[in-house]
Amino acid sequence: MDIQRALTPLQRLRRQGSRLGLAALLLGLLAGLLALRLQARPSELTVSRQGVLLAAVEQGPLQLDVRAAGLLLPSQQRWIAAQSEGRVERVEVQAGTAVRKGQVLLQLSNPQLQQALQEIHGQWVQARAEMSATQLSLESQALNQRAATQRAEFALRSAELQWEADQELLKDGMVSKLAFERSRFALEQARQTLQLELEQLSRQRAAMQAQLEAKRAALSRWQQSQQRAQDLLDALSVRAPDEGVVQELNLQPGQSVAAGANLAKLARAGALYAQLQVQEAQARDIALGQAARLDLRSGGSDGQLSGRVSRVAAKVSNGVVLVDVEPSGALPRGARPDLGVDGVITLSRLDNTLQLQRPVFSQALSSGSVFRLGADGVLERVPVQFGPASVGRIALLSGLRLGDQVVVSDTSAWREAQRVRLR
Repeated sequence: MDIQRALTPLQRLRRQGSRLGLAALLLGLLAGLLALRLQARPSELTVSRQGVLLAAVEQGPLQLDVRAAGLLLPSQQRWIAAQSEGRVERVEVQAGTAVRKGQVLLQLSNPQLQQALQEIHGQWVQARAEMSATQLSLESQALNQRAATQRAEFALRSAELQWEADQELLKDGMVSKLAFERSRFALEQARQTLQLELEQLSRQRAAMQAQLEAKRAALSRWQQSQQRAQDLLDALSVRAPDEGVVQELNLQPGQSVAAGANLAKLARAGALYAQLQVQEAQARDIALGQAARLDLRSGGSDGQLSGRVSRVAAKVSNGVVLVDVEPSGALPRGARPDLGVDGVITLSRLDNTLQLQRPVFSQALSSGSVFRLGADGVLERVPVQFGPASVGRIALLSGLRLGDQVVVSDTSAWREAQRVRLR
């Protein structure tokens, strides 16, 4: 039987020190391996050639343009308001319906208007009767005055004849001086009487004209009131003022509307323009009159049309600038308000400039980097300075040469790599 000897304190200390040294050595080896692994992280990746799109650097003219999406909007639209309060009886059309001029959109009712029209019509009839009676009375008075004036004319003529005869008789001594003076006095009296009758006739005519004008004015007021009431009654049948397309009509039968309330919005058919939402960074070079191309997203050539920039909004809203494009010529079939549209605005043209198919995420007038294909078939990251850009191409200011092959597809997954090998 073996007897285990107890270790001395010095032996136990040496054994523990040996174990600790071995553990420290192992930890050091692990740290070294980790450091080597980190330092050996390659800056060269290997990726599949599939999905990598290459494009060559070219030189030539570059047309600068801006692409933006938007909507077709009506350039001529109007709200149809209620002429009086009423209740919706029927809705004849819905939003989006093409209507002709005079077509009924909805029918309102208002019994008070019918009653008011009847009362006004009665007042108009009474005013017309009063005017007729006044005119007959005045004409009768005028007739009497003309008769009195005519009698005065006859009396004057008779006095003139008598005085002329008395003048001859006085020469022959066949009439007395007193009779001659009486004849002359009668003549003067007849003249004054005729003058007074003529003045009375003139004043009567003026008074007659004034009274008739007052009656006509009263009759006209009632007639206008009657016409206004009739127009309000007719306006209960809400009609389209022009040919167009109904943009909004949200009323339901039984709903009450107040006078002046908007009933429907109508856009004139064919009078449309495109409103594009251009990103703020791309809108700084847009100006009035620039040429533009519009695509109505119809999938065919009939949805393509040209136009001109007619308005650029003065302020930025939610990061975009609203740009209006007025189409040239007739709109294609199927064009209607709120239809989606893609627009391309031509800004300018650069002659004989170094350019490239626009890489993904590239920005105009900025610094960046691209992967250039080397002679050994390996892609190498190179810094570049981009110039002005169009929708699909971008100018190059430095970093590349004519004929260089560059990756233009998405390289965001290669962010840490400097070289990429294609397999």
